[in-house]
Amino acid sequence: MNKPKRNERKAIVQGISTDAASKKYALFISNEFKVFDVSDSGKYVLLHKRIRFPERRFVDVILYTTDTIYISGSPHILQDEFGRIATRIIQLAQQATTPLEQKRPLSIQRAKNILDFANKLSLENEYERMVQVILADTCNEIVLREQMKAANIEGAPLDEGVPDKIKRLEDKGYAVMNEEQIKNLRELRNRIVHYGDVPDKTQTIEALKIAKNLVEQVSAT
Repeated sequence: MNKPKRNERKAIVQGISTDAASKKYALFISNEFKVFDVSDSGKYVLLHKRIRFPERRFVDVILYTTDTIYISGSPHILQDEFGRIATRIIQLAQQATTPLEQKRPLSIQRAKNILDFANKLSLENEYERMVQVILADTCNEIVLREQMKAANIEGAPLDEGVPDKIKRLEDKGYAVMNEEQIKNLRELRNRIVHYGDVPDKTQTIEALKIAKNLVEQVSAT
């Protein structure tokens, strides 16, 4: 009796082996799947991730310095399911190689400038901390809105709240990193704006970090 064959797919995504793109790619995969690093001795291997599923099922993702992505899955995964997973893995690579800043440079630069200003305010002053949190949330909203435009989402959805923006992007197949943190930051911002709550230093530092991470994920470098 023949042993069942592993599922396999190869793809070439130009630019995915660059340092910036490969790091974003690793983040995107880790954000979407339950992954583990696999030690690889091959000198042309940039990363090797294993995605684990129930019932002894797994998918390996290997990125080479040649911009080649090799995806293989255990024979316990149905071919159709493997096809969907592999397609998603390739989509994430394509997103990692086309940073939003290249498509919407002025808007992303505006978000960076706002974040730079927010970081210059004092954490010792409670009113400045309030402003820092509001500006951090504003940076997130700018980025999400520009991601929606890049995904050809137009009209009324652009004015929806942050959770709805994230859902629309994910429905389009776009990876949104740290989505729960972004949503929590919006809730903190709302408490400041509507109730006059004063964030503490820890909350403010975390808010600035969340905005910084999101801006970096869409930046060209």
